[in-house]
Amino acid sequence: MIDLVATFKTYATAAGYEFVYGRVSEQNWIMTKDITLKDGESVIVLFPIVETAVVANSFPHSWNASTQIWLGKKFDTDNESGTLAELDETDQQKWDRRLFALRSAIEVYLKAVFCAETGLELTSARIQTFLNQFDENIDAIGMEITFNYDSRV
Repeated sequence: MIDLVATFKTYATAAGYEFVYGRVSEQNWIMTKDITLKDGESVIVLFPIVETAVVANSFPHSWNASTQIWLGKKFDTDNESGTLAELDETDQQKWDRRLFALRSAIEVYLKAVFCAETGLELTSARIQTFLNQFDENIDAIGMEITFNYDSRV
């Protein structure tokens, strides 16, 4: 059996990201009390994973799983553009200043996980932006992903 949370955390840590796992009701608490995001730091947020068994001969032999993964960034000053991040930024300004870079970075992160972990097969990914999230005011790119894995691995 693959420890999926540990797998995603290992790759987040290796990429230099903070890592948060849990329900929506816990995420803000963890983000503000358990970890300390400094200006310019990024965080991977992994939502609970839903798994559906693929059954043959009355036994699960593989699993279809789905979850959301967000890559968010906290900062008051945008190190890339040198501009001050503000709550009244337009969506276009947020995209230009940080979301486009986060979009690329989350794809690199997922490629690292799914290319290295031969037991995991990504089957779909849908991207969405999440603005001004948590008390930390994090802008994030989120991916809804589905993937398969073999329970015999």
